[in-house]
Amino acid sequence: MKTILVLIATVLLSVSVYAEDNKNDKNVKNTAVTEAVRKVNTVDISGSVVDNKSNESLAGAAIFIDGNKYYSDLDGNFSVSDLKPGKHTVRVELISYQPSEMQVDLQKDKEINIGLIQE
Repeated sequence: MKTILVLIATVLLSVSVYAEDNKNDKNVKNTAVTEAVRKVNTVDISGSVVDNKSNESLAGAAIFIDGNKYYSDLDGNFSVSDLKPGKHTVRVELISYQPSEMQVDLQKDKEINIGLIQE
């Protein structure tokens, strides 16, 4: 009798583990499909921020896109991923420079160069 109970418990445990593994595989596949669909429906914007007069790159410039803040790197470059296609307001600020604001219509990945004027 004890052997039969151990055998039944083992079978039930095996079925439970198999069902859980199968469920996790489906979740991984669904997540991958969702990520792929999201990536198709987004665009990226990149570019550089430079001094309008000397054409020198400006590190640490604050770039605001749809209320989110990003910064230019040491070479004045920036990159923002996963934006929704459509119109976006891009505002760039840096101490001792006049702020710059522009509207961009993103339907595909785009590169923009922004020149700031020193005050």
